[in-house]
Amino acid sequence: MLSKKIKTKVLRVILSTSLGALLLLCIITMISILNMRKTVLEESDQLGVTAARNSEAALEQQVRLQLMSLAEDKAALTDEKLNVIMNQTRMIAEVITHIYTNKDQYQPRVINYLQPDQVGTTIPHLRTAEGVSLNDIRNEVYLAANAVTILRQITTIDTGITANYIGGESGFFITVDKASSGPNRTDYDARTRSWYIGAKEKDGIFWTDIFADASGRGLTITCAMPFYDLSNGRKIFKGVAGSGSLISENVNKIIDSAKISKSGYAFVLNEKGELIFTSKGGGAAGDIGENYLNNLSPELKELTQKMINRESGIMNLNLDGEDIIAAYYPLKSINWSMAVAAPMVEVIAPAHLIQQDILTLTKAEINRIDHNIIMATVGLLIVIGIGGTATAFFATGLSNGITAPIISLSKDAKIISDGNLNHKMELKTGDELQMLAESFNHMIENIKQITGEKERIGVELNVATRIQASMLPSIFPPFPDREEFDIYASMLPAKEVGGDFYDFFLVNKDTLAVLIADVSGKGVPAALFMVIAKTLIKNNAQNDKNPQEVFEIVNKLLCENNEENMFVTVFMGYLDIPTGKLTYVNAGHNPPLIKQGENFQWLKVKPGLVLAGMPDIAYNQAETVLKAGDVLYLYTDGVTEAFNTKQEFFTDSRLIEAANKYKDYSLKEFAVSIKDEIDQFAQNTEQADDITMLVLQYKGRRAQ
Repeated sequence: MLSKKIKTKVLRVILSTSLGALLLLCIITMISILNMRKTVLEESDQLGVTAARNSEAALEQQVRLQLMSLAEDKAALTDEKLNVIMNQTRMIAEVITHIYTNKDQYQPRVINYLQPDQVGTTIPHLRTAEGVSLNDIRNEVYLAANAVTILRQITTIDTGITANYIGGESGFFITVDKASSGPNRTDYDARTRSWYIGAKEKDGIFWTDIFADASGRGLTITCAMPFYDLSNGRKIFKGVAGSGSLISENVNKIIDSAKISKSGYAFVLNEKGELIFTSKGGGAAGDIGENYLNNLSPELKELTQKMINRESGIMNLNLDGEDIIAAYYPLKSINWSMAVAAPMVEVIAPAHLIQQDILTLTKAEINRIDHNIIMATVGLLIVIGIGGTATAFFATGLSNGITAPIISLSKDAKIISDGNLNHKMELKTGDELQMLAESFNHMIENIKQITGEKERIGVELNVATRIQASMLPSIFPPFPDREEFDIYASMLPAKEVGGDFYDFFLVNKDTLAVLIADVSGKGVPAALFMVIAKTLIKNNAQNDKNPQEVFEIVNKLLCENNEENMFVTVFMGYLDIPTGKLTYVNAGHNPPLIKQGENFQWLKVKPGLVLAGMPDIAYNQAETVLKAGDVLYLYTDGVTEAFNTKQEFFTDSRLIEAANKYKDYSLKEFAVSIKDEIDQFAQNTEQADDITMLVLQYKGRRAQ
């Protein structure tokens, strides 16, 4: 119906214009026709030149802004990737420094050389330098091996990390490598490696040059940092921690996407002016390792010097006879600089097309005018006689020619809007309508790419969800041979990965530790902070520390280099299994519910600041005694702060009412029933926060 209306309007306009022109032919003289031809020709030529010039200037200015924004964005994304690796390396070095400084808090941990059946796994293993005897350094090696947990966790979680390792000044090397290989046990001396020497000399974070990975995984870069023994008020260098990272995972993917035109490309230079990476092979982009300061082009040398000086801006330059626009921006995490370039010919190509279209239309118009002049001269009377019929016929054909492409575009758009993204608009009109069809096709390709990228991100988040879930105890009952107590716990994240966590483990045969925590924020950052906090709490708890000491130590560690100002609320208790005595500490977490007798009530807890809030905080420890049948219920604020469609919270009062309603249920039925109460209250409102619960029942001392 719409296409018929367009066709009718076009036909009406053409007919009315043509008939009016036909009548004017009787009045207008031949001189007037010739003057009109001259005017049309002159003005069309001027219009083409002016339009092309203005379009070129506008397009160049737009591209300059886009290039500068793109260079800055890609530099920021690359910085973010490298900062993650740097922070992980710093974390490893600080953990090992703590181990060396507090030797008496750690038990020796046996670590072996790589076994044949362990090749290609992430099992931590040992290597030593030639001439170094393990018997001579065994005590130090087994002490340093306490760091393998964090080495393995970081290597497993971060897909861009190839390996994490520590090299000791005494000649040992402990590594977790995703492609563990090498039959020799005493063939690696970390002390001779560039990453070790550089970090030792710099006495801080050190980045190596890019090198080829020994296992054939591609170009790699290592971030390293020294660790020390700080005991007895001294600072003794003990070795270097390092993280190997694939450039293809952390930098190449970002740079490869930095294109603003068909032949546009990006490249990265180091502090020496050497080419680190380019998304364009050969040609103007050069070869990896080439020093642009040695290039014959003075303009490229000038650009290189600006990038070495860590400046930012835009330059026009000529490379191998081709005019280029290049935007450059320095990286903050490492002495590299990012540049994004686009050929000028592609930038101004649309302006030339506009000029060409105008010239084509002008030529066609002049030819038509000349034809009309001839026809008017030969037989003006014949034109008047048959003009009405010819005009109607001509108008109909012209209307069809104009509206047919529009109708075709309308049909193609309907097919695409119905969901067929593989449909292509095939329109060969040679004008702006064809450009519009091509733009539609390009837009659909972009939509398909964006959809695929979203699916890839979804897959990676699913992997992160499974990794996080695997870190939480999930087999119940967890201690089937212990009759003195029973435990059940669950965690339902609000996003793919969450910041809540719980844990329970035997500190020794007579002491059970239980804890629940809530990390500030949500998503992947909260999940990473959760891994660190959980690991530190468990490691310190299993080193014969009471809850108060554990919180004070972990708080101090988490406050170090906490640039993102994240924190975690935690409640932890030690249950003395033979006596039922519960010793607990609270760090800013919701007070638990406890049933000591008939009903649940709030456990009296002393206030305490969150972990990672402020260093050197003292925490208060309290005690209570559980009798047979008593139940302790721990939860996070995702329970009490769940809200419904009226934006009302579930509240503490609803929680204790529900707890007493199901107080006689088994632990699992109790937790499931509480969650059902929350779901009924929420009325299908989207979950805004992680919901985590842990239920402990003390059954009394085991019968002898």
